[in-house]
Amino acid sequence: MTPNYKRSILNLANSITAKFGFLPRHDPLPSEILGEKFFKANRVVLLLIDAMGYDAALKVVNEGTFKYLGKPKKLYSVFPSTTVNALTTLATAASPIEHGMLGYVLYLKEFGTLANMIEFSPIAMPRDTLLSRGANPSNFLGVPTIYEQLRNYGVNPLVITANAFKESGLSKTLNHNSAVQGYISMTDMMTKLRKAVESKKFSYIYSYWPMVDAMGHTYGPDSEEYAVEIRGVLRSFEEIVYEKLPSSLIDETVFLIIADHGQLRVDWRHDWTLSADDEFVSTLNVIPSGEQRVLYLYTQNPDKTKEIGINFFKGNVEFHSSEMLLEKGFFGPGKPYKHALERIGNLIAIPKLDHSFTVKYTGSERHLKGKHGGISVQELEIPLFIL
Repeated sequence: MTPNYKRSILNLANSITAKFGFLPRHDPLPSEILGEKFFKANRVVLLLIDAMGYDAALKVVNEGTFKYLGKPKKLYSVFPSTTVNALTTLATAASPIEHGMLGYVLYLKEFGTLANMIEFSPIAMPRDTLLSRGANPSNFLGVPTIYEQLRNYGVNPLVITANAFKESGLSKTLNHNSAVQGYISMTDMMTKLRKAVESKKFSYIYSYWPMVDAMGHTYGPDSEEYAVEIRGVLRSFEEIVYEKLPSSLIDETVFLIIADHGQLRVDWRHDWTLSADDEFVSTLNVIPSGEQRVLYLYTQNPDKTKEIGINFFKGNVEFHSSEMLLEKGFFGPGKPYKHALERIGNLIAIPKLDHSFTVKYTGSERHLKGKHGGISVQELEIPLFIL
């Protein structure tokens, strides 16, 4: 499917900034999606559950074990449908092409390296090595975060994230100009979230839970473990946050629960392992970057790369001009960040059905049962709960 930038994370981020008084960068969500309470509330709480796909969330809620959560509305992720891209969109209210965080592994021409953007480091180097090489979290992105603007409009923002991420280069980049609190467990996160609401100090509170994504990668998004993790975090929200807050605070706070993307169950027999000495990779100037469901390719001969690629992948991968996907709006609206076009190559490979890639950057990469980054319904459709 084609990414939908009318009912997406991008539009939600712009709804939040518009609510607090400043001109949105892009169209907000239609008002009927958000409901009357969103516009009247004094406070917005956004809980993001990494990789909680729409169908999976709907199935868990339909089991009827929740007191407050009803059927979620349907929103869409961005392209590629991956964490670093989606979280940056939420943190900036800018489209992927505007902010430039366009995938898990990117070729950073300005640093002369392939980099893991979650680790904020060149491939196979220690976490946050980009910082020592000159990357500045305050201006690394193509646009500022929303937090500086929120502060200018009298909104005190708070980010709640895992202690393991709190001081990372990526966290410092995405959370620049926000207060940040760390947590050690799900119950700790929810308790901090409730206490932040009770304090009345913060008008915008954003909290991030990563473990649904981990369960999906390890066991698959159709597994019991994945569903149990979704159920656990949603129930924890009800029991530790929502149910314990006084009605006065409930009335003046709108709670939004969403995901950054979903996941697709992939078959290991359809997982294409790529290494530097492959016939296909030998047609490229640099080993592929991007995602396990989307590859950015740098080639001096796109026609040759496509021809060899079609045979190499036995017709299970489609090849598109990067310029064409940009023109079609896959990376969202807006003016490209100065480094964005350098980071998507000149050819993009998107696998069909449940096919995927494992690029051997270090040799330690392993097959995952659940993957994301692509354009399937399972990857792009995400839930939005509003309370």
